[in-house]
Amino acid sequence: MIEARGLERPKVRAILWLTGAFWGLHAFALFVADALDHHPNLGLALAVRLGLTVIGLGLCYGIHVVLRKLGSRPWRKKAPIVLVASLVAAELFAWCTYFGLTYAKGEPIHVALQGSLVIRTLVPWTWFFLAWVGLYLAVQYGFEAREEERRSSQLRIMAQSAKLRALHYQINPHFLFNSFNSVSALILDGRPADANAMVERLAGFFRTNLSTNPDVDIDLAKEIGLQMTYLEIEQTRYPDLEFTIDVPSELARAAVPAFLLQPLVENAIKHGGAGVSHAGPFSIAIRARSAGRRLEIGVENNCVEGTARGEVCGTNTGLRNVRDRLLTRYGGAATLKTDRIGASRFHAVIDLPLEYMR
Repeated sequence: MIEARGLERPKVRAILWLTGAFWGLHAFALFVADALDHHPNLGLALAVRLGLTVIGLGLCYGIHVVLRKLGSRPWRKKAPIVLVASLVAAELFAWCTYFGLTYAKGEPIHVALQGSLVIRTLVPWTWFFLAWVGLYLAVQYGFEAREEERRSSQLRIMAQSAKLRALHYQINPHFLFNSFNSVSALILDGRPADANAMVERLAGFFRTNLSTNPDVDIDLAKEIGLQMTYLEIEQTRYPDLEFTIDVPSELARAAVPAFLLQPLVENAIKHGGAGVSHAGPFSIAIRARSAGRRLEIGVENNCVEGTARGEVCGTNTGLRNVRDRLLTRYGGAATLKTDRIGASRFHAVIDLPLEYMR
């Protein structure tokens, strides 16, 4: 609605300029013709031409009012009304022209209605007004098309934003369930301080998660910090969990979508840690590298499910979430690739354009 109002003023201005130029050129051309014909009273003829131009502008405004009243009716209903309005305008303007020019020449006025003369007079003036209607509608259609394009663009942006938010807010229910179970276990084990620390970490993590705008990028250092908080929370459940972070300082300000790594880290915990925790320590590594104008971020973890090279641990839900976000945010300019390292490690690598936060 705001954009529609924003386009209304330029549209009105364009129609006014069009109408003024239409009638101004008409009056100027006829004045030049009067001068070439050596009109006996050229100054009076010019005044009459200007007066007729004002009358023509008024008649066009009347047709404009008729078009506004008709609104969005189908053209099969509007066309006859526009034709009648143009005929009426042509009749009125023809009489005004006759009286005005006859007066300017100093000739006597004779009102004699002849069928053939009336038709020959009305036809060109009717086409004249219809031509103005055509130009008027062309300008109006151009602005309506522009307005529709803006509205469509806005809807596409809103749909993209809604999709990003939906993907962003897909909080893993298993994480919540297991975290609360861990808090309960700490309390039952007589470790209230550890339970309180975990609750505080959970509160801070989800406060940041829910308050972060998924449409806005954050720097890589902040994204890594969020994942470290998450991993510290998970260490309460998995005391044998070890994680390493390898991010060069020059990439700390690299721009990435907020919580882009979250599904990969959750995937590493759920399908890596849960599957091997009974067999001993497990580790997760997060690394970032740059290659030209590209940024690569990898998450590597234990994985004992499956034996085939490239086979994915789990159900692919977290990986699909990341791919959807990359596609929505970057189109085809970003990818997520997965692979196995040996028989017991799983590796996911995000490749995206390297940009820096301002």
